[in-house]
Amino acid sequence: MILRSWRRLTALAVVSGGAYGGLLTQGQGGLSAGLAIAAVGLAGAALALRQETSSAALPSGLLTTSPRLPAGIRQSSDTLVPRDRSRDMELADLAIEHAQTPIVITDGANRILRFNRACVALSGYTAEELADPACWEKLLLPEEMTAVRHAVDATAAEPFPRVVENVWATRSGQRRLLRWTNSALHGLDGEIRAVVSVATDVTDSRRMEAQFRRIESTLRRAHRIAQLGHWLWSPHAGISQPGSEGDGTYFYSAEAAAIFGVDQDALNLGGDDHYASLLHPDDRQEAMLGYRQFFASPEEHLTQDYRIRRPDGSIRHLRVVSQKVRDPAGAITEITGTIQDLTEIRRAELAIRQIQLILTAAQRLAGVGYWFWEQADGDDADSDGPDTRFHYSAEAQAVSGISEQLMQTLSTEDFCQRFVHEADRARVLEIFMRFARGASDQYTVEYAFHHPYRGDRILRAVALRERNAAGQPLHAIGMIQDITDLRRDEAALRDQQHQLAAAHRLARLGYWSCTGGNDGTPIRKAIWSREAAAITGIDSDMAQAALQADDFEHRFTHPDDRLRVMKAYADLRAQRIKQYDIDYRLRQPGGGEIWLRSLASLRLDAEGRTIGLFGILQDIGDRKRAEAELRLANQSLANAQRIAHVGSWSRDIASGRVVWSDETYRIFGYEPRSLDPSLDLLMASVHRDDRGKLSAAIEASLRNHTDYVIEHRIVRPDGSIRHVREQGEVSLDSDGQVLRLEGVILDITEIKARELALNEARLRAETADRAKTEFLGNMSHELRTPLNAVIGFADVLSQQLFGPIPATYGESIAAISQSGRHLLEIISDLLEMSRIESGERRLAEHSFDPLTAIAECCRMIQAQAEAAGIRLVIDDTGQLPVLLAEERAFKQVLGNLLSNAVKFTPRGGAVAVTVAADVNAGMLVVVSDTGRGIEPSVLPQLGKPFAQGESTLTRRHGGIGLGLAISRRLMELHGGRLEISSQPGQGTRVTMMFPKERLSLP
Repeated sequence: MILRSWRRLTALAVVSGGAYGGLLTQGQGGLSAGLAIAAVGLAGAALALRQETSSAALPSGLLTTSPRLPAGIRQSSDTLVPRDRSRDMELADLAIEHAQTPIVITDGANRILRFNRACVALSGYTAEELADPACWEKLLLPEEMTAVRHAVDATAAEPFPRVVENVWATRSGQRRLLRWTNSALHGLDGEIRAVVSVATDVTDSRRMEAQFRRIESTLRRAHRIAQLGHWLWSPHAGISQPGSEGDGTYFYSAEAAAIFGVDQDALNLGGDDHYASLLHPDDRQEAMLGYRQFFASPEEHLTQDYRIRRPDGSIRHLRVVSQKVRDPAGAITEITGTIQDLTEIRRAELAIRQIQLILTAAQRLAGVGYWFWEQADGDDADSDGPDTRFHYSAEAQAVSGISEQLMQTLSTEDFCQRFVHEADRARVLEIFMRFARGASDQYTVEYAFHHPYRGDRILRAVALRERNAAGQPLHAIGMIQDITDLRRDEAALRDQQHQLAAAHRLARLGYWSCTGGNDGTPIRKAIWSREAAAITGIDSDMAQAALQADDFEHRFTHPDDRLRVMKAYADLRAQRIKQYDIDYRLRQPGGGEIWLRSLASLRLDAEGRTIGLFGILQDIGDRKRAEAELRLANQSLANAQRIAHVGSWSRDIASGRVVWSDETYRIFGYEPRSLDPSLDLLMASVHRDDRGKLSAAIEASLRNHTDYVIEHRIVRPDGSIRHVREQGEVSLDSDGQVLRLEGVILDITEIKARELALNEARLRAETADRAKTEFLGNMSHELRTPLNAVIGFADVLSQQLFGPIPATYGESIAAISQSGRHLLEIISDLLEMSRIESGERRLAEHSFDPLTAIAECCRMIQAQAEAAGIRLVIDDTGQLPVLLAEERAFKQVLGNLLSNAVKFTPRGGAVAVTVAADVNAGMLVVVSDTGRGIEPSVLPQLGKPFAQGESTLTRRHGGIGLGLAISRRLMELHGGRLEISSQPGQGTRVTMMFPKERLSLP
């Protein structure tokens, strides 16, 4: 009955639809063609049967509901529907009303003519509520209202059917996604009378599609991570019993194509020959043959390992697994499989084998041995008896120096007694015995060991016992290692660490580090070293909290440096840079400021991945102060060069680059930095007559690695000529090659002018001095001859050689003799001084005992001292070295000093002679007196020819001021010097200094 009714309705719908010019059109995207056709047909039939007029439009112009049919819809032919129209209309209404999918009929002008029960059920609103247009405004989303109105608008240009998706906000708060197929119903006049909208709830299907996409994406990602691809072979259409792989086509996934390193389409379309060309030549034939045999064989599975050669030339190791799929009749319907890149696994396997070999070798090299102890069935280990199932490896024998045979005969007590140091013996014995009795199943112990051949060593012993499920011991295995060198190295490392920490303290160097924070995540851990805390005054807790809070730079950096430091730190954390090196000022918690140098870089793990940051802080306050002082010094140097007309220059030999100081520019007649200096410019500025000697000096300096000093002339751009003194020196690298030539240049034009004037004055002075010296020499000779005669005749008269003379003449004759002798001394001094100044004075040197000479001088002056009431003292210095000098000159100088000391010391005073000598330092002869001393203004004049003390002294004691001058010159001829020190009222001290080269042991 239902089937017959459905057929009637369908026929009615077809008739109605045909009358309206192709009304029936299949729905799209989730609504089946039959459902769409049936719904539109039923709606058309219902409308045709009702023959009612449409409702009036509501003021809103959006949505309205009405049970009435639009006007103008008529039955096409009474002959096609011979049955009762009311019954057919009821069936159509029932079909629409009870349809499982929402159906809405509008009049093409956005007014709802009808909706079915599915709309009520899905929306959650009652039919009465849906009859209100305001309810539909709540049901539909505001942003989708325009699209909904457009989809059912009969006046819109787009053809029907129209498909649109929109969300219903149900009364329960759920949101359902509906896909609507909108079809037009035409009247007999061809005009659109109604629009039928049939919905499909695609909410769950869309969720399933999204879930499927996520699963597919996850699977593909897993394939990529595992380097796994898949493939499928399927037979050509119409082939039910394929005989070979050529009867079908292959499909390879994108992951498989990536493994082969080729384009996916090229791999899918390439065929067997293309696939075979990708295989390694050494594996190609076997792999292809094995697959063809598998295809023809009854085997269901095939696993093959072979290599491929990618287009870029790289070799990869693959594992290809094939699985046949058959239909119930046993025919192959497809072959599916996976392709896995095992290259990294193969490399890992090779690495493991290499590591195993290296480990074995390392055990031998590192002095590690092992032993194996298998216990007897049902018995616990007994340390007092031998166990034939005990194995002691060759490496263990080498470590301990104990053979396996001896080890098998030793009990635990014997072993500890003979080989364990007494300081560790009790502890080690207890550990070994607990293990032997089964009280413990493992141990790790270090102890001092008496090696039979190598002396005391330190061993580490490790042992482990394994038991079965019943708790019975199966076997024990252990290792021994000689860690003597390790402990020594650890001690050395600790020393180095202490030294490094000390170096950090001395260098004012600290460090910090952060874990995390480089990928936008918070910093997980921060470290602030003790040295950093000591340098900055920021304790570890405060600094680490600031680093983890990411505000260290903001809190502690000086405001003027903050932006620069924060940018560098941010760039490093974002990995825009790999490291930074900046200087900045840090504000200490106590209010002080210090200059820091901060170096920071990314922290990498063993695989090269960034895991954090690491930085070093150095207190550079001293350096900054030095830099400020250097800048000041450079400015002062520039000022000094400008004032003194001294310039500096340098030339890089490799690049030829020449650098001039500002004053060098001025010396050459240019404004500072007005042009780029060069060697050509220098040579062009040199006077043409001096270029040759300057070039030769520079070439010799570069060739011989020697310095040079040269004076030459330069010609300024204005044509003026200047005299300069240029001095250069070479700088060498570690290989002895010349790096730079650098030096100074001095404008000596004024000096040259003064030198010329001085030379002229010197020539005039030398001429006058020679004339004076010649005059003094001539006069001395001319005066000494008659003076000797006067002194001689006075001596004859005083001795009355020609007969007696009156007594009244005696005093006169004595005065003549004394005056003549005094004049002769003056003339002798003049002659001596003239010989010294003319360079004619030569020393007659020989070795003599200075103490004997000193004693003779004191005897000669003793009578004068006693007459003046002065005590003469010679300090007892013991034996002195032998002095190489002119003994006459020595006595002349010392006699002059003693005579002066006696003359200028008042009665009751004392004159002392002190001698100090050392063959490695020299000899000092000091004459000191207790006289009135010498004024400081007079001291610099003493020792100059004809210079004397106060005029009153001169008048009192006489003399022309040549004694000290001659003494000073004689000391200089010996390579020594004469020093005078005195304070008014404290006496005078005169020191004769002889160099160490003139002394020798007697």
